[in-house]
Amino acid sequence: MPALPPSDPARPPRPPGAARPRLLVVQALAVQPLAAVLEESGYELLRAADALAAADGLGAGPALVIMDMELPELPGDGPLALLRRLAGSGVPVLTLSRARGPHGVEALCEAGASECLVKPVRMSDLLQRIEGLMAPPPTAVPVEPRPPTARMAVRERDGHCTWQTPQARTLMAAHFPPPWADHARLPPEVLAWLHREALRRRAGAPPSSLTIAPRTGDTRQRLSFTLTNGDDEVVGEGHWLLVLDRPA
Repeated sequence: MPALPPSDPARPPRPPGAARPRLLVVQALAVQPLAAVLEESGYELLRAADALAAADGLGAGPALVIMDMELPELPGDGPLALLRRLAGSGVPVLTLSRARGPHGVEALCEAGASECLVKPVRMSDLLQRIEGLMAPPPTAVPVEPRPPTARMAVRERDGHCTWQTPQARTLMAAHFPPPWADHARLPPEVLAWLHREALRRRAGAPPSSLTIAPRTGDTRQRLSFTLTNGDDEVVGEGHWLLVLDRPA
């Protein structure tokens, strides 16, 4: 089986003097040709032919285990049991098995396999999976929780609100005194904008928003409205979906 040449662009060369990643290969004779490919790709190999040798190999601190599931059945410690022991060490385990073999992918995953490849294995696929399993995990970036969205569905004809989220109800009550909030209707200035915006949208114009400052004059408490198309089955025929927000 031919090995990938060292100049393969898919694998950049390792820096001079860099430590060779160590792999524990638990294998039967059927996958011996893989060893040459892995060594030419810059890996140091620890070979094990049975459960006892595999346990010894774990003590050498491999970064990854490649396990051939065609190992001979051992009394009290068959291939699945050995896979559980190897995976329990915290080292990722990549298994190699045949499509019609005694161990299906689901059983291998339940036993702790990190990746499962079906033989015959393409060298490029094997090397790609190894690199993926050995790559450092991405640095977690904290995600700011998004505030709940304030939405309301309103009837275009008269501005009647058929439903609204609690956030929309709170914003409307804070910006518009009764009777508009009490009767769940848009105030005249918002309804007039809704009629104009609906005509613009039907004509193919891009969306625009309406921003209203509160009567207190505090611009930090401005309220904006944006019109979006809503599914008739959700918001009702002749209705529009309004998104409310306090612009920064």
